[in-house]
Amino acid sequence: NNEQVVAAAKAALDNYGAGLSSVRFICGTQNIHRDLEKKISEFHGREDTIVYASCFDANAGLFEILTTPEDAVLSDELNHASIIDGIRLCKAKKF
Repeated sequence: NNEQVVAAAKAALDNYGAGLSSVRFICGTQNIHRDLEKKISEFHGREDTIVYASCFDANAGLFEILTTPEDAVLSDELNHASIIDGIRLCKAKKF
């Protein structure tokens, strides 16, 4: 019931609506995404940040960033589908 939080929530609702109909990949990146990522980067003293809406999206993007064609990834069939998809999308050798 913090008045500042309630006011900020109302302002965000007025500016951005109740939410996007899907993830950034489909609906695009909004200024609020970039602002949040910039603040997180500054807080942690990092060059850049990526905020994912779900762990599924994070896993889909993670392996592409962390692996190269010279890397190998060992994966188990019992891994979560997001891990399996992330590995399928990356350039590393798959085992």
